[in-house]
Amino acid sequence: MSKIIEFFLGSILITIFTIALMIFSALHYVLRGGIVDCSWHGFARTWLDVNGDGLVNNGEPPLSGVEISVDDVQNQLVDIGWPAITDKNGEVHFNVPMPDCSDTVFEIYADTPQGYRITTIPRIEVNRNFWGSMIPQSVYYFGFVSEK
Repeated sequence: MSKIIEFFLGSILITIFTIALMIFSALHYVLRGGIVDCSWHGFARTWLDVNGDGLVNNGEPPLSGVEISVDDVQNQLVDIGWPAITDKNGEVHFNVPMPDCSDTVFEIYADTPQGYRITTIPRIEVNRNFWGSMIPQSVYYFGFVSEK
């Protein structure tokens, strides 16, 4: 008898989780504006610019924990996509939705960590369209030097 009850309760639990997953998926679809036709993939790298020259030199270590943001300046949308934080290698990949595969202008920038100042161009403008999203991605570099 206990095996039947165990099976019955397990089936109910699986059913509840399945329904919850379906509801979460539907909410995600509605809140994110439906299925995105195209997306642009970017890659950024941050490093500790020891000599402050704005160039990546041998021996300069990566800088982790830096938040990279992307704005859609053409459509006046701020911080689109998911938050992107650099990993232990100072690298981050981001995926930016492009509704209707429309032409757009992105602006990529790094939030300067406390105790540092940026040594490279603070904001990088990227013009991408549907066909441009098919081009191999570029790497966008952000260097920082300690204020100490």
